[in-house]
Amino acid sequence: MLPEHYAEVSVGGMLRLLARYHQTGILKVRGKDETGEIFLEAGCIVGTDPKGANLKKKVLSLLLAREGRFHFQSKNEVSAAVRQGKLEEIENLLLEVSRNSDPQEMAKYIPPPETVLQLAPVLDTEKNLQLNMRPDEWNVLISINGEESLQVLCGKSSLKTERLQQILYGLWSAGLIRKTRFRISRVFEIAARELGNLGEALIREAFRKLNLDRNRMHMPELIQLLNELQRSITILLGPTKAGEVIELMWQEAKR
Repeated sequence: MLPEHYAEVSVGGMLRLLARYHQTGILKVRGKDETGEIFLEAGCIVGTDPKGANLKKKVLSLLLAREGRFHFQSKNEVSAAVRQGKLEEIENLLLEVSRNSDPQEMAKYIPPPETVLQLAPVLDTEKNLQLNMRPDEWNVLISINGEESLQVLCGKSSLKTERLQQILYGLWSAGLIRKTRFRISRVFEIAARELGNLGEALIREAFRKLNLDRNRMHMPELIQLLNELQRSITILLGPTKAGEVIELMWQEAKR
């Protein structure tokens, strides 16, 4: 059973954002079971406080901190006294955290069941992203198509709910998946209900004609799509009914 609500940012999610924007400073973590600080330099983890024998192990323990708070303090530079090395692959750390996490705790950070997810673009084009993924994680990742809701995708999965929650949290916190801006799947559903198989064909033709990418839809593109569909549907159903259908598509796509 997927959660009805979710938190926007976890400690891991915050760490990924700091890495993406090449931030330098201290991420302070105050958890129920773990307390400490993570030092970053230009988005790379370079040390922790208190220092541990193993930098990666200490960072992982802080990322698993439960029922706590975190705060980032920006700095111009990191003191040489706190340096322990460098961890660059934040995404792999977050995937590893998910494998050892409490599924019920991590479920707080998974989007609600009706959310449609898509693969997230890699924003840092200068970075060589090398992911260490397990087969079940990879299978979940490639099942995300930008069309079906999270509930539908989970219903198709053969994985246990607890493991699925861990994987989704890992993919989400690592920034490998994101919510679609608009629920285009609802546009397809409404078209199929009103026009049968022809409805889906009209939408696909509109995407082709306008050269739109459904995974990169913004408000102007959505308006373009619906305007094109209204012209086509008007021919089949008349202007009044076409207007009602397009209005419903508009309202449902924005939710």
